[in-house]
Amino acid sequence: MRVLIVDDEPLAREGVSLRLKPNADVEVVGECGDGPTAVETILELAPDLVFLDVQMPGMDGFEVLRVLPTEKLPAVIFVTAHDQHALRAFSVHALDYLLKPIDDLRFAVAVERADKLMKSTARTQVAERILQMLNNDLGQYPSHILVRTGQRTQIVLVEDIDWISAAGEYTELHVRNRSHLLRETMSSLQGRLDPTAFLRIHRSRIVRTRCIVELRSVDNREHVIALSDGSEHRSSRTYAPGLEQWLATGRLGR
Repeated sequence: MRVLIVDDEPLAREGVSLRLKPNADVEVVGECGDGPTAVETILELAPDLVFLDVQMPGMDGFEVLRVLPTEKLPAVIFVTAHDQHALRAFSVHALDYLLKPIDDLRFAVAVERADKLMKSTARTQVAERILQMLNNDLGQYPSHILVRTGQRTQIVLVEDIDWISAAGEYTELHVRNRSHLLRETMSSLQGRLDPTAFLRIHRSRIVRTRCIVELRSVDNREHVIALSDGSEHRSSRTYAPGLEQWLATGRLGR
């Protein structure tokens, strides 16, 4: 079992690492002290299990998971000091967590459970539980998206995105007349975005609703949609119900 340790406190990372040493089947593949580095490392190394600190400055543990593509979500043992709301969410969705200071017996039980999970067919269920917790119980969406280009990682603020286009198996984020290639599918990215802020109008297009300035009907429930950045996009009949529902709210131009 390949393990990544994420915590902004060096002593906390060392404590987890020392507790893992007696486990012959565990390989610690890395340690991270902040959220952005954790995202990069998870994408690069694809660990089986991540010990993830919930409270970290700048980008907390929940935000780390929110910016990851759904298919890249690892199994997680959350580590937290006092977040009672988080503890309730973990319990509801049967996700494992450790309280600081870490109890040795509780730690051993959590690792044993994780090991059994790695050897079972229920692993994908954990990713589903994590997504449910992030979207429902914690009620938040990513505030930024990390885009990797070679050795560089760019942070794109979600609020700055005007529209999104498909690029094969990837997507392009269009931000103020610049584009960023993201290694994530349209469906996966759509699932992580706030549906009240972004609208899918075509299998290859998602637009920010507040950027819509004009619609022109063209044929059989299809439209040409003009955005505030000057770009135009054709909607498809497949996604007409969502567009029509949005139009019915009377929020056009806001």
